Amino acid sequence: MSTIYTDVGKKIRLYRKANNYTQEELGEILKIDQSYLGRIERGEINVTLETLFKIADALKISPSQLFEIRNERSKVRSDALDKIDALLHSLDTSDLQVIHRLLKEVLSLKRS
Repeated sequence: MSTIYTDVGKKIRLYRKANNYTQEELGEILKIDQSYLGRIERGEINVTLETLFKIADALKISPSQLFEIRNERSKVRSDALDKIDALLHSLDTSDLQVIHRLLKEVLSLKRS
């Protein structure tokens, strides 16, 4: 299967785990079989746009986030950013504000 399917599948797995869903739990929400979801995550099958939109909705992300694929040169950085983004999506607004303040503080200490 092409790299795009593999990359999209990895994104789905990343956001699924960030939302603390098992494949079985997400499959139940989407009304699809766990093994089918596993094949999507591994990039083994062509998935319809309708299914991708349902997955994105269940994971509380925009469908475009599944397609944010970067070139190989920036892959390590983008993988780290994707992991951070996935974790942040599972937080509520007050937690995000705390994280923002902490991050600003850490970065200001690093620069001094």
